[in-house]
Amino acid sequence: MSAQTLFFALFGWLAGVLINHAADVLPHQVGLGTAPFCPRCGMLRPSLAWSAVLGYLSDRRLCLGCGASLPFRNVVVELVTPVVFVGLLWRYGLSVHLGLLCLYSVVLILVTITDLEHQLIQHAVMLPALTIALVGAFFNAELSARRVLLGGAVGLVCLFAMYLAAQPLSRLMGRLARRPVSEVPFGFGDVTLGAFVGLITGLPGVLVALFITVLSAGVVAALFLVVRALILRRYTPFAVMPYGPFLALGGFIAMVYGAQIMLSLR
Repeated sequence: MSAQTLFFALFGWLAGVLINHAADVLPHQVGLGTAPFCPRCGMLRPSLAWSAVLGYLSDRRLCLGCGASLPFRNVVVELVTPVVFVGLLWRYGLSVHLGLLCLYSVVLILVTITDLEHQLIQHAVMLPALTIALVGAFFNAELSARRVLLGGAVGLVCLFAMYLAAQPLSRLMGRLARRPVSEVPFGFGDVTLGAFVGLITGLPGVLVALFITVLSAGVVAALFLVVRALILRRYTPFAVMPYGPFLALGGFIAMVYGAQIMLSLR
C-alpha cells in the first residue's frame, strides 16, 4: 500500500468519525462543537470512544453512565468511508475534483444516516452542501458548469413535483388505510437533496441517478412487502420508507459511473 493510499484511508477514517458525530448531534439541534456524548443518557464519551473503531479496540465501547454500547452503525461508517475515499483516489488521482467528490460523498453518507434513523434531511446540512456543489460546478473535471447547473435544475424540479404530489397522496393513503397517516413519502429535505444530486451528476447524469433511485426504492419496497407480509405477517398497509437513502445511492453511482452507464446504453 502506497503512502498516498494510506494517508487517504486515514483521512477517510477521520471523515467517518466526523460523519458519525454529525449524525449523532445535528438531529438533536446540537452544534458540531459539542463533545461526543451517549445518545441514551447524555454522558460525555471518553476520548478514545470518540471513534467507534478505537472504542472497540481499546475496550471503551460501553458508556460509563448507562452501559450502552457504541452503535454498530458508527463502526460501519468508519470502515466504509475510507474505502470510498481510497476508491475515489484510485479512480481520479489527487486533484481538486477528487476533493469535491469526497465532500459530496460525505454529504450523501450523512443524509443517508439521518434519514434512516430520524426521517430527517436537515437544511443545516443541505444548504452548505448546495453552496459547495454550486461552486464545484466551475471545478468539475468531467462536466461543464452549464451541464452541472442544468442537472441541479432538473433534480430540483423533479423532486419538487414529487413533493407536491406527496401531500394529496398521503391523504389518500390515510383514507384507504382508514387511519390517520402523518408521514409523507417526500419531505422538503428530499427536494434539496434532489437538487444536490443534480448538481453533482449534471445533465444527463441526473436522469441516471433518478432512474437508479426509483429502481432501488421499488426493489427494496417489494422485498419489505414480502418479508413483512408473507414471512413475518406483520405488514402495515401504506407504510412509508425514507426516500433519501435511495436518492443518495443513485446520486453516488451516477456521480462516479454515470458516463459509463450512459455509454453502455447507446
